[in-house]
Amino acid sequence: MTLGLFDLDNTLIDRRAMFARWASGMLERLGIGEADGLAWLIEVDGNGYGDKARWMPQAAKRFDVPEGAIAADRTTHWVASIQVDPNVGPALERLSDAGWTLGMVTNGPSTQWDKINATGLGVHFDAVVVSEVVGTRKPDPAIFELAAEMCGRPLEGWMVGDHPHFDVAGGRAVGLSGAWMRGPDPWPTGLEPPDLTVESIAEFVDVVLAG
Repeated sequence: MTLGLFDLDNTLIDRRAMFARWASGMLERLGIGEADGLAWLIEVDGNGYGDKARWMPQAAKRFDVPEGAIAADRTTHWVASIQVDPNVGPALERLSDAGWTLGMVTNGPSTQWDKINATGLGVHFDAVVVSEVVGTRKPDPAIFELAAEMCGRPLEGWMVGDHPHFDVAGGRAVGLSGAWMRGPDPWPTGLEPPDLTVESIAEFVDVVLAG
């Protein structure tokens, strides 16, 4: 049996599109008509790596609205902004049917579970590891080792994710093959290339099952 570990954001779900969808809706709901507002929010979010504690006060000042209004809108509408590629679930089922054991490994707070529960993706996985819940984060080898232990499998298989360092290099450091979910940014110069580059979960499944 092969172990398959998968990242969540920008791998199983399109977080970039999720943020843009929420931010666009928030600007409309709060009556903010600034032409460059959406582009600015996407930039300061930094694909999820921007610090909300910094950019939310900046946004409140820029848009002249209470910070609490932005935070409340995010709490209310964030998870509803997810749209899951309908091909993801069937692709994961194909791996399970082929005898793979699947785990999800995501960096982030416990609220990552809100996304997992809202999408229903959790049913496809034998184990789910959220970094702030377990106290370690990618690319620390410990989080991959924990995921494999929870799956009841050795670290033999694949790590699939969008982050070159956290996902691909992190997984390869513990003996997994690394599949990179290509995003808008190029692969970093000087970093060993991934074993496989794909545009979608379905493409990854097609390639590995064909091999």
